[in-house]
Amino acid sequence: MAYQPFPIKTVELKELRLDLENYRIPDPPADEITALEYLYKSEGVLDLAKSILRYGYLDNEVPMVMPRGDNDDGYTVLEGNRRIAALKGLINPSSVPSYERDLSVLVTRYAEEAQDLPNSIRVLIFPDRSSALPHIARLHTGLSKKAWSRDQQARFYYSLFEQGKTIEEIKARYPGKDIPRYIRMAMMRRFLVAVPFMDESLRDHVQSGRLKMSIIERAFQQRDIAEAIGVAFDEDGFLLPKESTPEEIASQLPAARFRALELLVKEIRDRKLNTRSPEFRASGPAHDEFVARLRDLGQDEKPIGDGDRGLSSVQEVTGGRIGTAPTNVSGHSHAAESRQDGSVGRGPNHPHTKKALDLSGLDYDSVPVNLKVRYFELRRINIEEFPLATAMLLRSVLESTIKFHFEKSGNPVSGSLDRVLPEVRKKYGNIRWLRSAIERAQSGLNEPGSKSWFNLISHSADAVVKAEHVREAWAQLNPLIRHLLRPTDSPS
Repeated sequence: MAYQPFPIKTVELKELRLDLENYRIPDPPADEITALEYLYKSEGVLDLAKSILRYGYLDNEVPMVMPRGDNDDGYTVLEGNRRIAALKGLINPSSVPSYERDLSVLVTRYAEEAQDLPNSIRVLIFPDRSSALPHIARLHTGLSKKAWSRDQQARFYYSLFEQGKTIEEIKARYPGKDIPRYIRMAMMRRFLVAVPFMDESLRDHVQSGRLKMSIIERAFQQRDIAEAIGVAFDEDGFLLPKESTPEEIASQLPAARFRALELLVKEIRDRKLNTRSPEFRASGPAHDEFVARLRDLGQDEKPIGDGDRGLSSVQEVTGGRIGTAPTNVSGHSHAAESRQDGSVGRGPNHPHTKKALDLSGLDYDSVPVNLKVRYFELRRINIEEFPLATAMLLRSVLESTIKFHFEKSGNPVSGSLDRVLPEVRKKYGNIRWLRSAIERAQSGLNEPGSKSWFNLISHSADAVVKAEHVREAWAQLNPLIRHLLRPTDSPS
């Protein structure tokens, strides 16, 4: 590549914003404070801050930035986020709440050195992200900088594909790199983040990035384990079926595969499995026994009967709470029973075998009584006989849940679905595992679950609604509604 001089300019630190799409951060944060917290916690920025105080800030390698645009005169930091995060924390310790005390102690200890901290630094200005990417990749996939983790490299290579590069073009641009392997990692990470784990601690473990891709890779490299948890890849590393997104595949995961995946992630989280575990070796009694455990989770699954009245997993009969042993109207318990060997007997049926939408895992016990009634009716209404009525009730549940969520957070919204959805996008649009649901809901296309689809079926006498349309709409919107109902979203 020919020499292309980019301008170097001195700018004030307050004009620089961290990159919320930084490949070091597994799940794009909603704001800079969250990004600062993550970098300090996971990328050793506190040690870097101490080093800057001891030896001074050296700009032998100036940060790479690009203009923010949109009437913002500032810049987004494309390369050098750790250094900028260290400087921001030292100059204003309160900007990193979890590390404010540590930073204040450092600044006090090195009071004389802290007086020389720069408020303005030199930066290298690129016109846009794409022109900087080749230089950033050279720094971080080689040895001259702290190398990105496998996860971070996977996100980078996958981002090239999202920008329109073919797999062959990426291979040609980065010879010697196993691009399909990185694509598999990126796809698997997106898949895992989208899986609606009922155990909140599992969801947090996956979404926080603490679930190491090196261990998950060891698991899905074994074909029988991959089959048991419901994943398969093509030769380029893409999840199959290729026409579906990882988020869609996760939302439609059969119940038996879901329980197997839940067991796998739980045992990794609890450190019962690691990259050297015999369970991940292709042959041997430990591997065979583990695969049998995964497969056994689906052996006792039975089709739902008429007596269940279309209800989903009985964990939600009591109003949406998980962790109880509820009974049906005749007093007979449907809850899964634990066996002596720790495995589980009957579990949730496949959502598409039910006569009603699967609301399992939704905690709507604390919503206002009239909204709770809508949830109860939605979980009971026969979707095969009344698809249009189910769809219109789903719209009401979505719109009412959004309003309830913002009301309890102290920022009430009002109006139709068209008016409240932009507020959802503004607040949660940067959360990766919610992005697909929000984009579908906001879509102007008549796709099931979109505002245009809801408007069409509500106002057009010619609109046709089938049960599969409503199931698709629910699969798309379920992650968003689940998130809006979470108690953790209410103010402390």
